[in-house]
Order: sequence, then C-alpha cells, then structure tokens
Amino acid sequence: MKNHINRKRGAAIMTAVMFFVIVTVAMAIGLSSPVVREYKTSRDFEKSKGAYYLSESGSEDALYRIKKGKTIGAQEVISLGGNTATTTITTVSASQKTVSSLGDILRNTRRVKSTLTTSSGASFNYGVQAGDGGVVMKNSSSITGNLYSTGPVCGGGKTGSDCLNGVSATDNTISGTVYVATTTANGVINNITNQGTSSMYANKIYGSVIASSTVTCNTISGSNRSSCTYSFGTQTPAALPIPRSQIDSWEAAATAGGVITQSSCTLDDGQYWYTISSSQNLGPVEIQCALEIRGAGSGSGPTITLMGPVWVKGDIKIKNKMTVRVDPSLAGQSQSMVLVADKPTDRLNSSKIEVEDNNPVFAGAGTGSWVLLLSENVGASQGTANEAVVIKNGAQGDLLLYARLGDILLQDTASVKEVTGYKITLENSANVIYAQGLANALFTSGPGGTWTIQDWKEGQ
Repeated sequence: MKNHINRKRGAAIMTAVMFFVIVTVAMAIGLSSPVVREYKTSRDFEKSKGAYYLSESGSEDALYRIKKGKTIGAQEVISLGGNTATTTITTVSASQKTVSSLGDILRNTRRVKSTLTTSSGASFNYGVQAGDGGVVMKNSSSITGNLYSTGPVCGGGKTGSDCLNGVSATDNTISGTVYVATTTANGVINNITNQGTSSMYANKIYGSVIASSTVTCNTISGSNRSSCTYSFGTQTPAALPIPRSQIDSWEAAATAGGVITQSSCTLDDGQYWYTISSSQNLGPVEIQCALEIRGAGSGSGPTITLMGPVWVKGDIKIKNKMTVRVDPSLAGQSQSMVLVADKPTDRLNSSKIEVEDNNPVFAGAGTGSWVLLLSENVGASQGTANEAVVIKNGAQGDLLLYARLGDILLQDTASVKEVTGYKITLENSANVIYAQGLANALFTSGPGGTWTIQDWKEGQ
C-alpha cells in the first residue's frame, strides 16, 4: 500500500510563511524609516552645527589677526578635522572692513559676517561748552542750542567785573538752556535771553530774560523773573568730551599713517611751514612743522579731502576759498575727521589754528559727519592773551572747534556746529548752531587705530 503526501497542504504553508515574512519586512521597513530619517536629520544637524562653529573659528582667527596687526591675506582657509573654513576680508575704506567666514562640513555650510571699524567716540552734548574762562558774547552774536560753562556767561560784550557785577547791556540770544556749573563768584549769567521753554541755572543771574516760568539760582536781579524758583546747590563740573588720552590716540594714528618731515617745509617769519594750495588727499599723517592750506581768491578753490587724522606740530592756517571735506567714501557711516594743532615743545605760543578770508567751507560725508579742528594751545588757561582758535569772515559748514585749555574766538559771519574751549568769545554776527547727532559723534582713527567689532550676524 502506498502513502501519498498532500502537496497542496505544503504549498499553503509556504504561502503563509512567505506572506508572514513579507508583512514582517514591510512592518520593519515602515517602523525603521522614521528612525532612519531622524538619524539622518540628526547627523545633518550635527554637521550644520559643526559648520557654524567652524565658520566662527575662521572669523575669530581673522579678527584676532586684524586687531593685533598680524599678517593676513584677503582670503584665508583654515582646516579643522579635515573640514574647512574660508574667510574673506574686504576693505571697505580706511576705517572699515568686513569679515565673512564660510564653514563647510561635507557640503553642509554656515556663514558668519562681521563689520570692523577704527572709530573713536566723543559726546558733544551742548552747542557750546566752556571751562573756567567762560563765554563772552558781543554785538549780534548768538547760539542756537544749549550752553554749559564753569565760568561766567556774559552777554552785551561785558567782561570782567562788569559782567560779574551785573552791569546792564543789550542781551545776546542763546536759544536753549544756559547752565553755569559753579557756586563761586564766577557763577554768573549776565545779559542773556533764551527762548521757548528753556531755563537758566547759575549762582547769580543779572539782566536776563528767562523763557521758562522757573529759574534755578541763588541771586537774581534786573531780569524778567523777580526771584529764584529753586536754589542752586554745589555742582560737579561735567567732563570735557575729548580727554587728552583720545588726542594721544589720534596723534599716534596720524604718525602711523606717515610723516612729513621739516625738510619738506619752508622757513617763513621764524617758523617752518608746509603749504598746500591745490586739491589733494591728506591724512593720516604727522606734519613736523606748521601747516598752511591756501585757497583761491575767487572761484571754488581747491578741495582738501581728509583720509585720516592729521597731526600738525605747529600752527594751522586755513585761508581763502576752498573746501575741506571728510573722505566721501565714508558717506552713510557717520564718520568724522580731525586736524590737530599740537606742538608738544611749545603749547603756549604755538599749536594755534586760524581760519579766515573768503568763506572756506568744511564738509562732512553726509549725515552725522563733521570736520573737527582741535588746538592744544594752553594760553587762556595760563592767563595770556593768545587765542588758540580764531574763526572769522564767512567760514562755515560741518565744523566743530575744540581747545580744552585755550580761547576760541568766532568773528564776523562765521558759523559752526559746536564749540568747546576753556574760554569762548563770539563777536559780530558769529553763530553756533548745534547739530543733531553730535551727542554720539564718531571719528576715524586711521590705520593706527584699534579695530573694533561694529556688528556681527549670521548670513548667506
């Protein structure tokens, strides 16, 4: 008798097994796909994060080299763990660079960008700021803005005891607040009119017209307010906007840009002069003698473009028709330039600035940009009659004046944006018109300055 095997039953079992395997594999694939995707995403994220840190490393390496004055090319590549960061340095101007660093890990890239500048700041919070020498206003001279002084503020051309004792005269106008920060006998406002809702603050106020309904003082007479609303207590004088340390920095930057020696200067009337009479770029540079910038008697005259700080070891004389301007490539960056008159061996009789004749024009590079004339003459603070800065005739434009230990004299129709000095005198119809933005003025330091990070961002 023969035994027969049921092959149909075996086929059914095989079919069931294959179906089970297929279903199991499908389920395994279905369950593992999100895990694989998550793993791949996590791996790409790690690569991206690594690329970011790599780009940061490239950027920091470049920033360190630039700030320390070390050699660096326009493009640098660093390698870490077999991956690279490519850093590109672009010079925008003498005072600005951009640093862009691209980190790359297996085609996963991230980029960071930084902007570097060599700017230094100064805060001019008043249209006029004077030291112990105070302010004297004559004729129809005026100030559009606030005034701060630690010495007497005298209108009507009054000086000395006439001012301190309140001798009456015709008022001069200061549109803003007038503040004399001392309770000594020098703490006087005399023959001044202010406007709007502005007030006055001083130990003594004589013969003045105060716009505000309140006034802070200890003594008042001959004015439109019969008594002091508030008493005026002991004051701590405000610091000057530019300390000597900042001037040292500008002078160092000027020297780093190059030196014009006395051999390039001409002896005239006992002083060596370096003369400029045609259009040219100037700065950063140290000039080891006096400087004369000579314009034209008619027409527009030459254009002197300031490319960095200029340090003159002697007097500065600017005369006739010309334009002295900030480098136009700095437009939109709110950058300013400085010319310094400072002869360390003679700050009593030298280190003076004179601007005169035929309306020389001073021009910034757009909004928030000015030309600063700075004198280190100390005559006024030493009791001499030497004037540190004299601006007369029709000198005008984006011009700031600074003489922390000297006397500044504005005459005729001269018009400037801010004045800071130990003593300040305004005559004729001279006018100071305070410019908005001076509270945060920036000055280029030139190639010798310290590079600082202006902004940082991640970019494409």
